[in-house]
Amino acid sequence: MAQYWKLRTIKSKAHQIFVSKRLRALRDQLKTEITDRTGENDLRLATWNIMHFGSDGASQRQIDAMLYIAEIIDHFDLVAVQEIKTDLTQLQDLMDDYLGDEWDYIVTDSSGEGLGNDERMAFLYRKGKVSFSRLAGEIVLPDGQTIVSEAQVHPDVFDRHHQFARSPFLVGFKCGWFHFKLCTVHIYFGADPKQPDWMSDADYDNLKGSYMDVRRTEIAELAKFFKKRQDKERRDEKKKLRDKGWDTIPSKANYILLGDFNIVSPEHETMKALIDEGFKVPDNIQELPTNYGQTKAYYDQIAHRLKDERIEHRLSGVFDFRKSVFRHRELDTNFEEADHYIDVVKDGYVTGEIKSKNRNRKAMRDYFYAWRYKGQMSDHQLLWSAFKVDLAEDYLETIEKEAQGAIDGGGV
Repeated sequence: MAQYWKLRTIKSKAHQIFVSKRLRALRDQLKTEITDRTGENDLRLATWNIMHFGSDGASQRQIDAMLYIAEIIDHFDLVAVQEIKTDLTQLQDLMDDYLGDEWDYIVTDSSGEGLGNDERMAFLYRKGKVSFSRLAGEIVLPDGQTIVSEAQVHPDVFDRHHQFARSPFLVGFKCGWFHFKLCTVHIYFGADPKQPDWMSDADYDNLKGSYMDVRRTEIAELAKFFKKRQDKERRDEKKKLRDKGWDTIPSKANYILLGDFNIVSPEHETMKALIDEGFKVPDNIQELPTNYGQTKAYYDQIAHRLKDERIEHRLSGVFDFRKSVFRHRELDTNFEEADHYIDVVKDGYVTGEIKSKNRNRKAMRDYFYAWRYKGQMSDHQLLWSAFKVDLAEDYLETIEKEAQGAIDGGGV
């Protein structure tokens, strides 16, 4: 259960009251959208790119934002987090002071400078519901395979991109009857660079195409890698079960890929690269944009390839935290939230004081609605799926049928 004692350390009593009310609104939204629609015996799985988490400056989370982030995470059982920066101080603070002893985490090493952008990825999991099966590792393509742009127009841009820009992170977990390998990714994006004066339009188009090609290739190679590995794992598993005379329906060869795939749209080649290898992306989340902003994007995804057919995907969704905290402009009646951060919190990034900006109130409000939620929460919404993992009824029914069959056949 999320902890709230840090709320008392906020000096302003007016801000304490404000944060408490916003937390209650957030809890009500989470109850309606998540817990009321799922069961305690479901695995509630989520992925969230928390923008620049662990950075300083405008991305240094304040107590209110940490309380909100913890409240959201605490309504799930296992959350993959992307875009954690090198400094783990704030992640440890989140675990110790906001989530508490019920939670644990596994985190990758930093991806380093350059294409990896000094980022880490992590799994946060509720110990009473999910257990770590002691399998963990970063994915490296075998046989010297590399991921480069097929165009090969500007090798100087991609000369260090021999493998994934940020190595995908695979961890084994168990929840109820469900054994699975979970891989979190932050696929290379490759924002279009500014066209140099000396570069022709044709070369510039090729360069932009190279960035997109690397993105598509990362997704395709990852999906192919796991398909090949999973198929072999299942063949070996079935043989062992048959040799022992056991039921071959149960399987531990279950894979879930999730995270920030930087997928352009459900129809784009970046999505096709994923589903062509047999990974299923639930229809109801393929069409849900997960970013904030004017342009819709479908970057975040949860895709599964399960060999244990008894495990059931139940439902999925996107959680828009801006309905309750750091609210959208159209939901913030009479500018209540923006004005609170201007007049009560006196947020220097909103007022412009920190960067010596002379903003009038309209400019302050515009900044709050357009930018402040990104640095304090994220520019991504959280994406989630629920899986039925309690197979006790199925197992007991199987035992009864087997025993009844033996009796009917003249057995004891």
